[in-house]
Formats: sequence, structure tokens, C-alpha cells
Amino acid sequence: MLKLGVKCSYAPEQLYDRLQYKPDIVELHLNEDDLFGKKRKQLENTISMLLSLGLEVYLHHPTRYNGSHLNIIHEQTEHYLFFHLSSRILADICLTHSIKCVIHPHYQITNSSLINQENTDKIVNEMKKVLSYGEDVFLWENSIYGVFTAQNPNWFEDIVKPLNLQLAYDISHAFISFKGDNQLLLEQIIKLDPYIQYFHVVDSEGQKHDGLEVGTGGVIWKSIIPFLENRPYIYEVVLEDENNAVEMVASHQYLLGLLGRSGQEQV
Repeated sequence: MLKLGVKCSYAPEQLYDRLQYKPDIVELHLNEDDLFGKKRKQLENTISMLLSLGLEVYLHHPTRYNGSHLNIIHEQTEHYLFFHLSSRILADICLTHSIKCVIHPHYQITNSSLINQENTDKIVNEMKKVLSYGEDVFLWENSIYGVFTAQNPNWFEDIVKPLNLQLAYDISHAFISFKGDNQLLLEQIIKLDPYIQYFHVVDSEGQKHDGLEVGTGGVIWKSIIPFLENRPYIYEVVLEDENNAVEMVASHQYLLGLLGRSGQEQV
């Protein structure tokens, strides 16, 4: 059975909008200042409220600090320390509420995320530190380019398997890594199936990060639906208005339509 998973901040306008669609899963996207003081209290109150409604709740580690993307081996000391401090805080929050957090080892191509053995070893060492804060808390998300991506032919053998990582698999990121090749995408999902705990469901033309509504890009969804039926996911599509999740809901309706047609074909 397909579930409706949505993403938002914990701003009231976005929460009210998402809740009107009666979702099964909510992922809360966090900013760098959401983990401290009154904002942390507000975040934890929001988590408790959503859990009381019977929803599954996931957090997303902040993507930026001081205006630049976070990287687990960031060259700037302040960014590096924030990555680990925020990870510790999120591990504490997640353990308190029995939820999980999506985390990126890196986002963009930098010298520290280029595909080579030195960077791989560094990232593995830093990931081990983060795992020590709460091994079962973090869901590691693939980016598009670099070491921790489908673009890296040794990604599974050098990182995922040795660390026995729980993955948050972003379908569009992998699709772009594979330059729009649906066969390679499906083969990797099958290979990683035991490690994928969570999906980001989003379409793409396969050339750049475009965050398309499901059904409007190049991903062949019919073959992927069986993997979505037995684990949580959210629709991480780009919205025209952050306070209106209509594109997420339309994505869900598209997959339900495919599932309905598939069932009719089997009959």
C-alpha cells in the first residue's frame, strides 16, 4: 500500500497545509538555528504533536551553515564542528522521540568530495564518528556527484556495506548520477534494497537537479513502485509555493494511478 509522505518546515503555515491532506509521514526540514533554545523546544513540541496524531516523523539534518552547504569533511573548522554538534543534538532528539534523521555526507562537488580513495577514507572515518552518536538514528542520503553517490562505482563496496549503513535513497539524485538511465537506477535499487530504509520520491529529466513532480520527468515509476510499498518515503518535489503541497499530492495521485492500472492489467 502506498503512503502519502510530505515534507515541510515546522512553520505553522506549512504544517497546517500538509496536515489537511492527512499524510501518513512527515519529514521536517531543519535550518541551522532550529536546534537551539526556543526553536529546539518548538521543534520537539511539533514532533510530539505529529506523533500524537499517529504520523511517522523524520527529520532532515540542516543543509547549510553560514550560507554554504554542509560537508562532513568541510575544510572550514567552524563548519566541520557544526556538522558534528548538530548531529549530536539530532541524535539526542531522535533517541528521545524514537524517530530517525536524514543526513547528507556532502551536497556539492568540492575537493573533499571528489571520487578518490583519500576522500573515501576520510568520509568513512567521519561517518563512524556520527554513527557513534546514535547508530540507528541516521539515514544517509545519496547526493548527485561525488564520493557518496551512485556516480561512484565503489560507493556500495567501500562505504555502504562496510558500515552497514541505513540509507535514505533519493531516486532523482541517483537518476541524475546515472545520466537518466532507468536500467542502472533499477539495478542499484535492487542491489541496495536491504540497506534502503527510506526513499525521497521525486522525478527528474536526469540531467540536473530539477526536483520534478512525479510523472513529469524521465523516471519509469512502474518498476519502482514495488520498492515503495513496503517502506516509508516522502515526495521531495520542488513546490511553486512552499505553503502549498499540491505538487506532492499530485505526485501521490500519479503513483496511485499507476498502481491501479497495474492491478487492472494483472486481472
